[in-house]
Amino acid sequence: MASSLYNLALDFSKELNYTKAIMARQGDKGITVTVKPYLNGLQMDTSGGTFTLKGTTPSNRYVDSVATSVTSEEVTFSLDGTFMSEAGYYKHCYVEYRKDNQILTTQDIIFFSLGVSDISQGQADEYVSQLEELIRKYNETFDAFMAETKGRVDSLNQQITDLTGQAKTLQDKLDALKEEISKLGNLQVMYSNSIDFGNYDYSGNPNLLSKLSYDLIENQNTSAGTLSKGENSFKYNKISAETEGGVELYYKRRGIANWLPSNKTLVMTVKLRAGVDYSPADGKKILIRYRFVDNGTGKIVLDLPINSNSITQEWKEFSITGTTPTFGPQAYHPWIQFRAQDGILGEIEMSYDIKIEEGPTATPYQPNLLVEPYNMCREYPNENIADPKVKFPIESGDHQIYQGYTEEELMIGQTYTITLKGTKPASQTFVAYNHWTARLGELKPVDGLTDVWSLTFTPTKVVAMPKLFRVYQYPRSTVGACQIDWLKIEKGKTRTPNISEYKYRGIGMRDSNNPYDYVWDIEPEYVEDNLATDIKISEITGKANNYTDGKVSEINSQLTASINEVDTTAKDAQTKANANATAIDELDNKIDERINDTATTAFYGAQGEVSNKTKVAEYGVGTGYTTTAVGETHFERQSNGYVKCLKAGKYSISAQIRVQLGGKYASWLYTNLYKDGTSVDNLVSYGVDALQNRFAASGNIVTDLEVNDVLNMRTEIGVADGILQFTSCRTLVLTRLSD
Repeated sequence: MASSLYNLALDFSKELNYTKAIMARQGDKGITVTVKPYLNGLQMDTSGGTFTLKGTTPSNRYVDSVATSVTSEEVTFSLDGTFMSEAGYYKHCYVEYRKDNQILTTQDIIFFSLGVSDISQGQADEYVSQLEELIRKYNETFDAFMAETKGRVDSLNQQITDLTGQAKTLQDKLDALKEEISKLGNLQVMYSNSIDFGNYDYSGNPNLLSKLSYDLIENQNTSAGTLSKGENSFKYNKISAETEGGVELYYKRRGIANWLPSNKTLVMTVKLRAGVDYSPADGKKILIRYRFVDNGTGKIVLDLPINSNSITQEWKEFSITGTTPTFGPQAYHPWIQFRAQDGILGEIEMSYDIKIEEGPTATPYQPNLLVEPYNMCREYPNENIADPKVKFPIESGDHQIYQGYTEEELMIGQTYTITLKGTKPASQTFVAYNHWTARLGELKPVDGLTDVWSLTFTPTKVVAMPKLFRVYQYPRSTVGACQIDWLKIEKGKTRTPNISEYKYRGIGMRDSNNPYDYVWDIEPEYVEDNLATDIKISEITGKANNYTDGKVSEINSQLTASINEVDTTAKDAQTKANANATAIDELDNKIDERINDTATTAFYGAQGEVSNKTKVAEYGVGTGYTTTAVGETHFERQSNGYVKCLKAGKYSISAQIRVQLGGKYASWLYTNLYKDGTSVDNLVSYGVDALQNRFAASGNIVTDLEVNDVLNMRTEIGVADGILQFTSCRTLVLTRLSD
């Protein structure tokens, strides 16, 4: 590649900058980078300091280059082949300035070194030349834009920050079409599906309530008053002084307000004003209450009484502080109640800007960013491993509401989080299970959301069907109509929204819930999935023109051409990929070998074995069984039902036994796995006076086996009245884990 010259304008405040790009080829020499240094938008004093261009290569190797020339207006770096010693995007590249004890750094520069290609030199030069031209024009466009913007603004403080922030967002969108830039230092990350945050003051505490709307308000007594729409408000006209009247908020045949956190000090703030015909009554109040139903009983959490004489024709805020109880699994039906006591007449207007927040002191109103359209979250959505074949919504009045098979096996010791959006009767609880014998826990309401329930669990026991997942409603004796709109199961203890992707990513310098503390761009994964077409590029650049007076259109055609060229290169690469078929076949053979090493043998459907009505029975796999295997079969059934190991190793052994008890009952029952006549471990144990008739139980153990080891089960019961009428092993699954 020929020698290249790059002219960059960089601001060491990191506030007034646009990201720059340098593209070279691996091993190139004679690259000259000229930097015009600024500090807070003003030309920087370069005297007495040292400028160094520093970088981190794709393999995490540190490289640097000290400036070869420093003048009052610019700094020059001459890069040798050492700086371009590796191919790919450099993880970091920036300019450092040192003077005495002062150290300043610029934002990261995109630094890309093209690798040595196996295409011809002529093709390589042409391709690289086009990319270099694109980057040069790209930088020239934004350099011109910065100069023009600085000439128009009246203030170098807020106005320059706003305009350059918008331009940075545009450039980040274009950068995302190539590859995500590595994060810097300890920057904070936030995700959102909307960046239309409105003109709200987010300096206070987050709002735990969703935005109220007219369709979520119901008049419960039309003889006492009438309801009408206002502007971002509702109007309640009290027409009877004889009775109390009012409306229910966040209500649609039932309460659907957002859940509040348990055992927290909260503040509720509302805004009211009176109509021209409003008539208060001495000693009478307007009552605003957050309520819910707990196991069938109505409860008041926050109770705000407002003296009717304190309401005027100007908007006025009223607040109340309270402490929430523990919201249990049977908590239900949260809503806000508006009541005007008897004696009060006329119109009262209430703003939709209702806020409930943590803490003892009220802060300015802001919308709830946890809900639509934002779904704001610090974590990118985890993969949903719930059964994709299950169709929603599910409406059921049965004990079992949901059954599916997870895309991965549930593992003992792995932490998972299940979240569902659904409704249930007040008396009922959502409970998660693997199998009905493997209870995982009760789902509880999620703070700040409506009808959303969640549980974080770590399985300590998994049955022979490790992908099985069920949700029941409890108690069984009071089942009622339930609905599940969606269900998500994810690895880890963090609940993430039930969405597949985020549109926007925010980067901030400090930990904050204020969206204006972050610089927002299009999330790179969203770009990869949605923007790699000419139409989508035109859509994004069209929006970007709003911030650049149409200047981005100048590079749109070049960007599209570049993408088309990359697409052509990718098609050419397919021919080379076909040459790897032999290597892939070899890999398949190795995979087959691995499958055989970790094979599973299963015996199903065995008949019962009569034990001659004794208290002890030793047995194996009964008659009438079928055998399945994944990979090689590592076990065989002998004539007496016992199974013999054919390959040594560490095995996971799961069994389901079925027992028929004769007589009254048995006070205890144990089933152990035996190897060559010696007990290995306990599979099933019961120790209560409740074992009667026929029942089934499952268990799992992990043990080492040698070739020709013979396995069987031994079941024993207690109490003289109890006898084993018959026992059987209905399912025996043996999985080889390792050597």
